[in-house]
Amino acid sequence: MGAITKVAVGATSDEIDRKRFRGSTKTKLAPEVIARQSRVALLAFQSLPDRETALLFLNSEDETLGGRPIDIASASEAGAERVAAMLRARMEPAAKID
Repeated sequence: MGAITKVAVGATSDEIDRKRFRGSTKTKLAPEVIARQSRVALLAFQSLPDRETALLFLNSEDETLGGRPIDIASASEAGAERVAAMLRARMEPAAKID
């Protein structure tokens, strides 16, 4: 059963509900940042052997990039292209073996 909410005299339950279910105060990412992150993440999932490896790559510090690939990709289009180029380079040797 649901819990009983005490309402102060003169207050309505609508006022209580609005306070309780307020939206998040977190800053939302800009659409272009989401697009870059999505593009790089999809490429990582396609080019690396499994999900765990892709997540590890995206979220671990990379010395050649100078940070976490997902952060580099989020920062700018040039950063996203650097991460994508690194992932494509990892795919090329596998293609040459076939």
